Amino acid sequence: MTSQTPEYLQSELPAINLFQQLGYEYFDASVNDERESINDVVLISRLKASIGRINPWLNENNVNQAVREITAITSSSLMEANEKIHRLISGKNFTPKQVIDGREQYIGVGYIDFSDIENNDFIVVNQMKFKGQAKNSIPDIVVFVNGLPLAVIECKSPILQEAEARAISDLLYYQQNSEKLFRYNQICVGIYKVGGRYGALGAKEEHYQVYRDDNNNDNDHNSCAETIEAMTGKAPTAQDILIYNLFDKKKFFDIIRNFTIFEMSQGARIKKLPRYQQIRATNKTIEKLQKENKGGVIWHTQGSGKSITMVYIATKLKRDESGFNNPTIIIVTDRTDLDDQIFKTFNRCGFPNPISAASVRHLKKLLKDGYGKTITTTIQKFQETDKDGNIIKVCRDKIETISEKENLYVLVDEAHRTQYGFLAGFMRKALTNAKFIAFTGTPIDNEQKSTLGSFYGGKYLDVYTIKQSVADGATLPILYEDGLPDLYVEKELLEKQFKYHFDGETAKKQVLLKKEATSMKKYMAAKQRIKRIAEHIIEHYKTKIYPNGYKAMVVCYNRACAIAYKSTFDELKENGKHGFSSRVVMSFSLKKDPQEYYKIATPESEVKKVIEDFTLPFGDESVFSRGGKKQFNNDAIMIVSDMLLTGYDVPVAQVMYLDKPLKAHNLLQAIARVNRTRGAKAAGFVVDYCGITDHLIDAMNAFEDDLAPEDVMGSISEEITRLKLRHNRLTAFFQDLKIDRKKQREIYIEKAVQYLEPEDIRDKFKGLLKKFNQSLNIVLPDESALCYKNDFVIYAEIRLEAANAYVDKSLKISEDESKKLQLLIDEHLRARGIINLLDEPVSIIDVEKFEEELANTKSDKSKELKIKHRLKHKLKLEMEKNPDFYKPLAEKLEEIIEERKQGRLTQLELFEEFDKIQQKILDKSKEAKNLGFDTEREFAVYKTLDSKMEGEVKETTATFFKSIGDELAIDEWEHKNQVQKMIRVKIKDIIRGRIPKEEIEQITTSLLDILKKN
Repeated sequence: MTSQTPEYLQSELPAINLFQQLGYEYFDASVNDERESINDVVLISRLKASIGRINPWLNENNVNQAVREITAITSSSLMEANEKIHRLISGKNFTPKQVIDGREQYIGVGYIDFSDIENNDFIVVNQMKFKGQAKNSIPDIVVFVNGLPLAVIECKSPILQEAEARAISDLLYYQQNSEKLFRYNQICVGIYKVGGRYGALGAKEEHYQVYRDDNNNDNDHNSCAETIEAMTGKAPTAQDILIYNLFDKKKFFDIIRNFTIFEMSQGARIKKLPRYQQIRATNKTIEKLQKENKGGVIWHTQGSGKSITMVYIATKLKRDESGFNNPTIIIVTDRTDLDDQIFKTFNRCGFPNPISAASVRHLKKLLKDGYGKTITTTIQKFQETDKDGNIIKVCRDKIETISEKENLYVLVDEAHRTQYGFLAGFMRKALTNAKFIAFTGTPIDNEQKSTLGSFYGGKYLDVYTIKQSVADGATLPILYEDGLPDLYVEKELLEKQFKYHFDGETAKKQVLLKKEATSMKKYMAAKQRIKRIAEHIIEHYKTKIYPNGYKAMVVCYNRACAIAYKSTFDELKENGKHGFSSRVVMSFSLKKDPQEYYKIATPESEVKKVIEDFTLPFGDESVFSRGGKKQFNNDAIMIVSDMLLTGYDVPVAQVMYLDKPLKAHNLLQAIARVNRTRGAKAAGFVVDYCGITDHLIDAMNAFEDDLAPEDVMGSISEEITRLKLRHNRLTAFFQDLKIDRKKQREIYIEKAVQYLEPEDIRDKFKGLLKKFNQSLNIVLPDESALCYKNDFVIYAEIRLEAANAYVDKSLKISEDESKKLQLLIDEHLRARGIINLLDEPVSIIDVEKFEEELANTKSDKSKELKIKHRLKHKLKLEMEKNPDFYKPLAEKLEEIIEERKQGRLTQLELFEEFDKIQQKILDKSKEAKNLGFDTEREFAVYKTLDSKMEGEVKETTATFFKSIGDELAIDEWEHKNQVQKMIRVKIKDIIRGRIPKEEIEQITTSLLDILKKN
């Protein structure tokens, strides 16, 4: 009989009781074990009886053969055996020969009856002993279905220190110690009443998942918490919710049959189980298609496994019982590299025969040639183009219908990037009766919200936000740092140089030249600017990222800047400033690119391999796996402009150095490159060199009012405060010693070790020390952490001595902690030329937070410097997009700065003037909304027209956008000369007669520029 421990009473026994409520038979193996030997992991009599019951046409000889087939698997590894057994139980892949009704037949044998759940044998057993290599394994609970041990559950007391980690650790131990048991395993679970996680065979601790009771506010369904309470008569615990969602019989079978996949990862075969949001989204999608014959949009944040969710949905669409009659499935992306990625995902997951459409003609043939195919393609396959590749505007009546199939389902990847007007005009017509399910990793912006509803059928099918992902531990929080270059062009010098070179040009030409000289493109590519940032990147990476074994990405303004960064990194390397290897990955333009690009950037023939290799950890590059796969790669820094900002999964990267003013979904997608979990990685970092704070806040708030940036973008200043608090708690823990640890260090350590003799006291100390070290790891090597160096050493010594004194292995100092100690010893050097303006991620147009930050600034002089630089940078960034709004503000800023220099303004008056400019920036969106403009583009055009004409400006702006709407709907119109010419013609038609004749050409050019920039 099991002892009455807290673990048994609060976790194991409630779990058993819930299993019984779910219809499982129960027995205690310490009292009653029906096996002949602990070497047996299968309940043979139950297996044999179940096979006969599920397959009544089998004779006894074939029943015995079916038993041997699943119990005598030959394999070279545990994972291979597990995969073979999964194939047998999830399908009907064993087909023995048998004479039925007078003729030989080969019918697949079912080991589980998925169509009639109650035709299976469900039992839950506790304290069953299994033969082990070292000593016998006794997992707390084993779940058997038809005699097969399909799940192992380890229970812990909710008051046990690190209960979750210890439960998972035991599960990993059992897998090594009793491999035979885990050949059949489909789910491993660790529970401790107030929580629990589940994982697949071979999963590391960080890959075990939570299961939330969250039906996405779908009022048509009761939450599982309500279901459990109705079943048990009490409010469910987190443990109950996990067990119900994994082991309700229907849900359990659904996971085994439709949500379990095997794929290759870095040369090794791994098994994956679904995350709760993947199950939820898949089943809600299938249900909506069955009930309403409509698709919808699934918004699952970056890193949540959208590609795998597509596999799950496709799998269930193909199931006979789903009722879709062997459907055709098309997976559509908007880029060739994404198409290739999706195709590989389906192939790796063992999805039967996905086909990649090679051309428009091939796609048409595939769609017309029977039912049941799964096709990957790009959106461009549906476009009509001329010989130069330009999209031809086609009347809906003239678009060719490619397919009229009723059971055709289109899964659209990264829906936010696909041009909705084009989809509505081409795909709907080409695929007349298709149902569309769209996936996006970032919210579709407000501008496209109405099209979202009309095209995909209303609200989101399912939502899984960054906030939820971070809370689940599926992705990491991202810490934002800024480093704006203190590099500004001297006006006098610029004017002298300009006059020297261009004094002979016409006035009109000089206006154009000056505009180009002061453009963002020229500013971003300035040599001194890039040099200072490169130096800062190397120092930051050298001290904060590389010592922990992680890599970096540098995102540049354009390809020319990417080449410039690579050249600068190489120069610094040659000068002995660092020893890191860097790569530029970019596309080439054969007609335009200088030879320098081909010498410095990664050759096109090597790009694919370089991208794949970068995902590998540092190590000996000569080491290969048994399958011949490369295991390590020592490239430290990947330099990009447009490539690899979406869909590139690289957990080994921890930091993104951002020197490109990204916004909206492009920004969210880019920074998500560094939020993937890996090992002891505590957080991802974004170091901002171009002032994207405003864009970040806008993007994070895009579709969810309660999704604040700080929910996922933890600030360094907040972590410093947390570190101070945790340090105070740690030192206060030993205050009863009444010994000065600085003056009497050795005595303090000796007495502290003695104080830790009781185990419960040691457990509290370990918890406090762990939290202190966590905060220290995040803040390092910020200078504010250096004051804790001595205490870090002292408490590390106390921990080590206590471990030796009380033989407590969990107090052993780790290699990671040793690295942290080294970081503390090293001094953190800030590069010259870079200033940190932000103490925390806060927008300058968020008045409340801005004022709060000012209140925390140490001196009035630093306040003045901070505000001046932030406003200058903000106006510089936004000038090109809305010149007639921002130019007066920029001129006013320069004017008040000069007045301050001349002593004509006091500091208080200066701050008041700063506030006025800031308030005008804040009021910009209000002004736009009051005028009825929903987009920055509309408001920018309005401001330019308003500065040049009188009367009916608002009406003229509306006419303007109505006239050029078709041209703006063309994909990448800003790169097509013919389309731009048409826009220019229409602009002139609109403004002619309303603006002086001599200004029409200039205003037309300005308006076209505004359209491009916005």
